[in-house]
Amino acid sequence: MTLAIAYSEQMKGYDFGPGHPFRSDRYTRFMDLLREKVESSKFEVVDPRHATDEELLLVHHRVYIEFLQTESKGVWLPDNRFLSPDTPLQPGMEKAAKLIVGATLTAAEIVWKGRFAHAVGVGGGLHHAKRSYGAGFCIYNDVAVCVRNLTENHGLERILVIDTDAHAGDGTCQIFYQDPRVLFIDIHQDPRTLYPGTGFAHEIGEGEGLGFTVNIPLPPGASDDAYEYVIDEIFAPLAEEFAPQIIIRNGGSDPHFADELTDLGLTLKGLRMVVAKVGEVAERVCNGKVVDLIGSGYNQAVLPFGWLALVSGLAKLDLQLVEPFLFSLRTDHRLAETREIVKAVKDNLKPCWRCFAK
Repeated sequence: MTLAIAYSEQMKGYDFGPGHPFRSDRYTRFMDLLREKVESSKFEVVDPRHATDEELLLVHHRVYIEFLQTESKGVWLPDNRFLSPDTPLQPGMEKAAKLIVGATLTAAEIVWKGRFAHAVGVGGGLHHAKRSYGAGFCIYNDVAVCVRNLTENHGLERILVIDTDAHAGDGTCQIFYQDPRVLFIDIHQDPRTLYPGTGFAHEIGEGEGLGFTVNIPLPPGASDDAYEYVIDEIFAPLAEEFAPQIIIRNGGSDPHFADELTDLGLTLKGLRMVVAKVGEVAERVCNGKVVDLIGSGYNQAVLPFGWLALVSGLAKLDLQLVEPFLFSLRTDHRLAETREIVKAVKDNLKPCWRCFAK
């Protein structure tokens, strides 16, 4: 099965500059490794478009978009209420951000229209961006714009977003917290130990969206077996009951045990397993329609291999995954604590879902 890869070399403009942990060479390093390790017949690179202002306005406020466009042109604006200090906008960056959002939109549209069963949006998963605030290296929330585009412009009524980035997707969570059309499942490191400090198990949505936000905070060091348990016990039964029309997964290599900004314990095989299991569930519930967004990762020696592991899980590629660092943990590390967390998550959601009411 051919896999679509929405990618453009112009994404290199999404770069926060020297000394920042988020540099744009991640995109080319992944694509070079992909072309080296995977037969060209197994994937097709699709040229993405730029997101339009109208598409961005499905999520973001106009004053915020105009601020980013002005400052990205090199015009200094003294009243910067829109960006956190860790997200310093660079010249030309807003246009590159539109291209990354456009890659996510392109990936979702070609999957929804049936051109490909699966598609990868390179650079996607900018899940910390809120309606009028950029933070955590994210200025536009491509995940949220994609979901809104599918609901408002393509008529979808049930979309499942599974966020496996090590950091909680606070922007995506906030945007869909009251929306029952979007089931948002977020597996991340315990927010008491990692930015952004949100994503606790009791945060389950509100109003009409009560029960449609699912946060699974994992203890530092949680490894492959813990993730597999969460996927089997939380994600799979919810997906089967919700019956989404499409699944969007976002998250790069930062849950890997050697990531330099996080403290989780996934191996390369674990990264592949997570996405493979998402794909297996998708085959049962939505004819295999999966959009995969890969952007995060903060160890340059791990990142391209981590992204390749994720892609290989989605496309069922038989690749030899060799760890660049020695794995000194056990794959069942923190599994006992994870079981307790899963129990608490299920208890919180019992009033909302039949699968947990037993």
